[in-house]
Amino acid sequence: MTPKTIYYYSGTHWDREWYQSFQGFRYRLVTMMNDLIEVLESQPDFAVFHLDGQTIVLEDFLEIEPGKRGRLQKLIQDRRIIIGPWYVMPDEYLLSGESLIRNLIKGIHISGEWGTEAWKYGYLCDIFGHIAQMPQIFNGFGISHAVVGRGVNDHTVPAHFLWRSPDGSECITFKLQDEGMYGAFLVALNEADSKKLSGEEKDAFLKERTDFELKRSPFPVHLLMDSCDHGHIRKDTNNVLETLRRLYPEAEFKHVNIEQMGVQLEQYRDQMTVRTGELNESTKKKGFNRLLPNILSSYYPLKQANDNCQTLLEKWVEPLTALAALKGKALQKTYVDLAWTYLIQNHPHDSICGCSIDQVHQDMRYRFDQSAGISEQLVRDVMNQEANKYVPSEGSWRNVISIWNPLPFARRTVVTVDLDLPVNYPFKNEVHYGYEAKNSFKLHNHLGEEVPYGLVSMRKNWKYRAFNQKVGAYNRHTISFEADLPAMGYAEYDVVPFEGTCRYLQVMSRHEREVENEHLKLSIDNDGTINIYNKASGSRYEHLLSYLDDGEIGDGYNHANPVEDRLISSYGAPCIIERIENGPVRTVFQITHTIMVPSRIEELPYGFIRSAEMTALTIRSKIGLSQGAAYVDVETVVENNVRDHRLRVSLPTGCQSDTYFVNQPYAFMERPTGVDTSTQDWKECAVAERQMGGIVGKRGSDGNGLAFVSAYGLHECAAIDDEYGTIHVTLLRSFRRTVESNGEEGGQLIGKLNYKYVIAPMDQSTSYADLVRLQDALQAGVRTWSAKIGEAYTIAAPTSHFQLSESNICLSALKQPENGSKNEIIVRCCNMSSDSSTARFSSSHVVRNVMKVNLNEEGSEALLHEKDGFDIQLKAWEIQTYRVHFLEDGDS
Repeated sequence: MTPKTIYYYSGTHWDREWYQSFQGFRYRLVTMMNDLIEVLESQPDFAVFHLDGQTIVLEDFLEIEPGKRGRLQKLIQDRRIIIGPWYVMPDEYLLSGESLIRNLIKGIHISGEWGTEAWKYGYLCDIFGHIAQMPQIFNGFGISHAVVGRGVNDHTVPAHFLWRSPDGSECITFKLQDEGMYGAFLVALNEADSKKLSGEEKDAFLKERTDFELKRSPFPVHLLMDSCDHGHIRKDTNNVLETLRRLYPEAEFKHVNIEQMGVQLEQYRDQMTVRTGELNESTKKKGFNRLLPNILSSYYPLKQANDNCQTLLEKWVEPLTALAALKGKALQKTYVDLAWTYLIQNHPHDSICGCSIDQVHQDMRYRFDQSAGISEQLVRDVMNQEANKYVPSEGSWRNVISIWNPLPFARRTVVTVDLDLPVNYPFKNEVHYGYEAKNSFKLHNHLGEEVPYGLVSMRKNWKYRAFNQKVGAYNRHTISFEADLPAMGYAEYDVVPFEGTCRYLQVMSRHEREVENEHLKLSIDNDGTINIYNKASGSRYEHLLSYLDDGEIGDGYNHANPVEDRLISSYGAPCIIERIENGPVRTVFQITHTIMVPSRIEELPYGFIRSAEMTALTIRSKIGLSQGAAYVDVETVVENNVRDHRLRVSLPTGCQSDTYFVNQPYAFMERPTGVDTSTQDWKECAVAERQMGGIVGKRGSDGNGLAFVSAYGLHECAAIDDEYGTIHVTLLRSFRRTVESNGEEGGQLIGKLNYKYVIAPMDQSTSYADLVRLQDALQAGVRTWSAKIGEAYTIAAPTSHFQLSESNICLSALKQPENGSKNEIIVRCCNMSSDSSTARFSSSHVVRNVMKVNLNEEGSEALLHEKDGFDIQLKAWEIQTYRVHFLEDGDS
C-alpha cells in the first residue's frame, strides 16, 4: 500500500465577538498571542501555527501590544505563523460578492505589509453553509484548496473532495469531521486528559480516534486538526507528534503549513468525488457540526444596514469617486478604504448572522453608521462638485432638477424627487380660493418637451443648515414624473415658472382599489391582499401579500415554535385601504392591516404557550404602480410591539412546479420546494427556510412566473409544497434568547421596521440578469438635487460616462484600482446565466488599453479594445475583472 502521509494542524479559531463583546474576546486574544510568541520563540522545533485564516487579529493585538510587532513579524516572515487570506472570517450567504472579494483583498494586502505571502488556503472552518461560487472566488486569488466545516456531511462526501463552482472552477477541499468539526483531534486529546487514562489506555484511545479520521479519506493523505474556538497553542505538540509516530511507524507525519497537503493531493484530483454548487446540507450525525439556517432571519436591522452600506459603496461611492478622479477631481481614496473597513469588520459570521449577545450588535450599529456616514459624505462631495456649474442670476426664477443614475444601463423610470423652491417664489396656482397655495411651474426635458408630473406632497418653510452655519428655509414640493436616465450619468429637467394655474387632470387610477399601466393591472381585495394581471402573458396572480404570525422560542441560531403554537393569518383581520397618490404617471395605495396576535410567549412550569393576552400588530404597506413599470413596488412598515414571534409575508404564485430559484453572490440556485422529510430523524432536520440574496421566484412549465425582489435585509425564504405554489419571506423573528445569556431584549426588535421590495411577473424572456438589474435599480434608486439657474442656461442632454450593454452579463464593480493608479478604473463583470454571453462596455473617456486581471487586480493579459470601449466575452457563470487605462487630457 502507498505509505500514509498524516498532516498535523496546529491553529486556533478566533471569533472576534460572539458570547462576549469584542473587548472581552480581545482581552483573551492578547493572552493567546503572547503565549503564541513565547512558545514559538522558546521552542524552535515547533514548526508552524495557523492563525485562523484572518488578519484582523493582528491589528487587534497590536493596539494593545504595539511593542511586540517586531517579534511577531519575525515569526510570520519565518512562516512559523501563517496569516491570511481573509481580513475577517465572514458569512458567505448574507454578503455581496464584492464584500467577499474586498475581504480577501484586504487580508492579502495586510499579509504583504507583514512581509509574507498570504496563506493560499480557502479556510471556511466555521461558516454556516457555503455559496456556489466560492471556489471561483478563491481561484481568482490563486487559491485552489479549501477547508469547510458546516454544509456537508460525512455520509455525503469523504474527507477530501472536489468542490466545483457553476463556471467549472475547482478547489480540492478537506471536509472537517461531523463529530469534532475543526477541533476533532483536539477534542480527542482533551478527552484523553480528562479521563486520566494510563499510558497504554491513552495510546489506545488516541489510536481509535485517529483511525476514525484515517478511514474518512479515500487517499493516503490525512489531516489531524488541533484547533478550537479561542484555543491557545499546545505547548506539548512535539510530544503528541512523538506519540503518533510511535503508534503509526509506517506513516509520515508532517507538522507543516497545510499548503503542502494541497500540493500532495493534486495527484488525486481526477479520482475525487465532485460536489458542484452550494454546500447547504443540514446535519445528520450527533456532534458539533450544525448548519444553523435561521441565522438568515436573525436581527433584521443588521442585515438591512449591511445591504444599505454595500449598496452605497458599490453602486454610488466607488463609481462616482472613480469618475471624479478621471475628471481631475480626485477624493482621498483612504475614505473609501475606511468605509469598507468599518463595513467588513461587521462581517464575521457570528456578527452579521445575528447570533451574538446584544452588546455585539450594538457595536455593529456604530460601525454601520460610520461606514454609511463616510459614504454619504463622499457622494455629497462629488455631487457638490457637479452642482458648482449651476450659477443663479439675479431676477431668474428658473430651477433645474439633476438626476443621477449610478448604474451602467439606461433607465426610463418614474422618479419621485424633492424640488426646493424659494419661500418667496412668486408664481402660485390660483385654485380653490387659495385654501392651499401651490407653486406654479412646468417641467421640460432637454428637448423642451413638457413632462407631466404629479404633486405628491408639500412642506412649507423647510429648514436647512449650510456648512457655514447659515440657516435658511425653502418650500419643498415632492413630485413624481417619468424620467429618461442615461447609463451611469445624469439627466437635467428644467423647472419653468408658469403664470397661472398648472395642473394635470390625467390620472392612472380611476377606481379606488385598481390601477393599470401598459404592462400590469393591480387590484386590491377586501382583505387587503393584492392581485396582479400581466397583460402580455395573460397570467393572473391572486391574494398576494397576506401575513402569517407564529410563535418563537428560538434564538439567533434557530427558529423554534412552541409545541402549543398558534399560527395567525391576516385573512379576516381588519384592514384599511387608501389611495394616497394618484397622478399622471404613478398611483400609490396604502393598506393597513391590524392583526391581533399573542403579546408574548409565556414560559410555564409545564412548557411554553403563546399568551392569552392579545396585542394589535400594525402592518402598513404602500403599494405603487408607475407608468412603464413591469412590477409592483411595495414599502412596508411593521410597528413591532409584540415579543416572541415570527412574521412572514405570503405570495401564492400559482406556479405548479417542484423547484424555485434564489440569488446568491454571482449565481442563481434552483432548489426543490418543500422539506426533505427523509431528514426527520437527523440531528438537525431540514427546514423549509433557506437563503436568498433578496430575490426568490417560481416559474410554471410555460416559463411564466412571479419574482419577489427585495432591496435590503431580507435573506430568508421558503417555497411551500401546496397547490398555490406559495413562497414565504421571513420579515422578522423576535426572540428573547441570546447565546450564553439569560435572555436579552435586543433580539425582540421592538419598534418600527421598514421593508422595500417589488413583485415582478415574469415571462419566458425574463432572465436572471434582468432580475439582478431590477434589484440593482431598487437598491440604488437615484440621487437628485434642485438648484437655481440663470435665464441663459441651456439644459444639457443626458450625459453617460460608462455603459454595459444589456445581456446576461452584469456589472459587479466599477472602481479605482487598489494601488491608486491614475487614469485607470477596475471593471468587474459576471455572466449570470448557464450560457456563454457577450456584452459591450462603452466609455465616454478614450481608452488607452485594457488588461484582464485576477480578483487581486494582478495580471497583464491584453484585451482588444477600441477608443470608446471593449467587448466582453464570458463563459457560463464566469466572473472576470478588467483594468482599463484611459488617455490623459492632451494625449493622443
